[in-house]
Amino acid sequence: MLSTHAAWLDLVLGSSCAGCSAPGPPVCPACVEALPQPWQTRPRPTPAGFPRCWTSGEYVDLLARAVVAHKERGRTAVAPFLGERLAASVAALICDGLADGPPAPARPTVLVPVPSSPGAARARGDDPLARVVRLAARQLRGQGHDVRVHALLRSRGGVRDQGGLTAAQRAANLVGSMHCPSPGLARLARLDPAPLLVLCDDVVTTGATLVEARRALVAVGAGPLGAAVVAAVPRRTPAPRRA
Repeated sequence: MLSTHAAWLDLVLGSSCAGCSAPGPPVCPACVEALPQPWQTRPRPTPAGFPRCWTSGEYVDLLARAVVAHKERGRTAVAPFLGERLAASVAALICDGLADGPPAPARPTVLVPVPSSPGAARARGDDPLARVVRLAARQLRGQGHDVRVHALLRSRGGVRDQGGLTAAQRAANLVGSMHCPSPGLARLARLDPAPLLVLCDDVVTTGATLVEARRALVAVGAGPLGAAVVAAVPRRTPAPRRA
């Protein structure tokens, strides 16, 4: 209902850019042009087991406003923009990952969305991340990549809301919270050659969610190439105090 109402308001009242608020498209060309190229990121401090991860920018300004508008306010008009940013991160990760080894036959890429907690999914009545991942896959296929989406991971119950938790509390909260049911793996096994798995999320903060998602895939022998996100929260390791 929220997404439908927001889309109706955009149609009746007109939309504005999530970056500069100028009347017009959800994200104007000038704001898109100002965004950086994707880069490899890692939280500071970096938790053990954190996968190779690429982001399309920092979780500030335009990217932060667009993610919140889509995820919390149901503004589906910004979803294609977020899909394009995620697609750019995925493409950079694949290029970087394949550059590490010898030339190999072309392999399909499977995007694996990080699952929301059951409570969050019920509260929203929607799956914003799944929408963005599907749009990213469509964007990549349009560029000639063999890409598909498989929701391999499921979230177990009993996970607290992550808001307000410290990095250590987030990590403890998520341990064992995800699993990979066998039907998803059966579908994956039918792909030949074996696909490259890429974990996908909208934002990386402490890295605890991606660590748990990677653990769940590795536990069933389906280790991912890495992860791709729309945005990364800027985190800096505090400078040591002088004696």
